[in-house]
Amino acid sequence: MCGIGLWTYTGFSLMTRAAKPLYSYNNIQRSAALLKLGNKVVCMKNMNKFLSLLLLCTFTSGAFALDLNKPLPNWIDHSREKADGRAPIMAPTMRGVTPSDFRMPAEYEPVGAVAIGWAAYTPMLTSIAKAVTGAANAQLWAVGGPSSIAGVPAAKYTKIPAPLDTVWMRDYGPFGVSGGKPGIVDSIYRHYQYRRNDDAVPNVLGKAKGIGVYGMPIIMDGGNLMVDSQGTLFHTNRTYLWNSSMSREQVDTHLKNYLKVKKIVTFDYAGYPGEPADGTGHIDMYVKLLNDNTVLLAVTADEPFKTACDKAMSWFKANKAPNGQPYKILTVKAWATDAWYTYTNSLVVNNVAIIPSYSVSTEEGNAKAAYESAGYTVVPVPSDDSIVAGGSIHCVTQTIPGAPGKAVDLTDIPVFQEVTTTPVLLPLTDSGSSTAVDQLINSK
Repeated sequence: MCGIGLWTYTGFSLMTRAAKPLYSYNNIQRSAALLKLGNKVVCMKNMNKFLSLLLLCTFTSGAFALDLNKPLPNWIDHSREKADGRAPIMAPTMRGVTPSDFRMPAEYEPVGAVAIGWAAYTPMLTSIAKAVTGAANAQLWAVGGPSSIAGVPAAKYTKIPAPLDTVWMRDYGPFGVSGGKPGIVDSIYRHYQYRRNDDAVPNVLGKAKGIGVYGMPIIMDGGNLMVDSQGTLFHTNRTYLWNSSMSREQVDTHLKNYLKVKKIVTFDYAGYPGEPADGTGHIDMYVKLLNDNTVLLAVTADEPFKTACDKAMSWFKANKAPNGQPYKILTVKAWATDAWYTYTNSLVVNNVAIIPSYSVSTEEGNAKAAYESAGYTVVPVPSDDSIVAGGSIHCVTQTIPGAPGKAVDLTDIPVFQEVTTTPVLLPLTDSGSSTAVDQLINSK
């Protein structure tokens, strides 16, 4: 029987001894096939049973979020969090890139399930859960969630008992891809050195739901990833800064190989090239595709947000939608006071738009009208508490493709005991350090 605090899944480090880094970056190059476990060294090829045991513990330990009453923000809280110095570790259940017939659907294409992490903001998550399983007619998968949620049909709800560090499912959670059946692409969460439980969630979901997981060896947050149905990916320059030890071409190649996108559009974030003014630098903080031809953009007079928003506006005015016509551009006011308040940080699922509601705002009516003009039924959800921590509705949800109202058609995968767990080797400089990792240690 597994006890809370005896192990950490992604670090594979038993806590009965003083914790020690499993890797140094120089040692990774010399011995990438080895894991250090306490004072013992275990060959990677013998880790399968150990990994399976840990996953079994994940489902039976009853572990819960770090602190529901004092949740961690989207960025690192250096007063409470310390980097462990270890390399990123991935455990994909499927070897190689996603099959050629898979692709990442747009958020506004059919959704079978929405995943959330039950680690904070219970009233907000409860309202999202009701909207997802009600008007949007999708399943809800709650990692670390309660046994049941009032107002959520039991037939549409799955509790997945696994440890979490934070609520920010969009960023650390699964990237849903589909080839008739769903798959999961698992990138490296930008806070992997701080939030190992979160970084493990895509593989936990894959195991719990029998969905194949493909490990994409770059640092990428879901909040900085937006696609249309024709294979265009929109993101910000944060992606390249996270992966600064690679060339842009290398990063783009991974995105194209795993997500099957054809075109990549890159915007500046507010504060580029320095620290992001909103704490994330994610595309979902000021841009929202409502369909292939319609985009909702944040507009503001507040710098440095204004510059980033204006540049996005200029791009959509200068370029054509996939149907060859000009984009239909909708706008809604955003503003910066104690936080960056934006209505683009919403979840659209099966023709329902779950949008943030702010008590300090007089703009909600305009936001609601914008979504309705694109054909959505709108459900506002109070988001005052989460937005000051760096995110809203979109930041705490992730989607799994599938037909609405039907159980997700699962993908056959190899038995989990056959999984090989490997450290991801980020390119190093001549001095033996990783600039991508180094710039993450003290950043937001």
